[in-house]
Amino acid sequence: MMKTLLRITLLMGILIALSNVSVAHAETLRGTVTNQYNIAIPGLTVSLVHPSVGRSSPSITDSWGRFFFSNVPLINTPYYIEIYWGYQLIYRNTVMIVGNIQLPPIILVQ
Repeated sequence: MMKTLLRITLLMGILIALSNVSVAHAETLRGTVTNQYNIAIPGLTVSLVHPSVGRSSPSITDSWGRFFFSNVPLINTPYYIEIYWGYQLIYRNTVMIVGNIQLPPIILVQ
């Protein structure tokens, strides 16, 4: 009886401890890159950068100019979205991840 009571108490303590663990949710970010004539720009490297999380694995724009990031941690401060043509940074802006996001088209002027 005492062993059973001890096991139940231990199990309840573990469950209470686990319920207090905060798990950060991860979200997705989607977008497209076009020129001023609404023509998709394929082959660009897109990255998300955050001072405390670091740099994401890059996403390369497809033939429709689309890029995609999954498992983006929710953080209360903005990320930078950076677009590179080769090694040259051609676009940088901030984005807040507040859930699954579909960005408006990013228009690059040539």
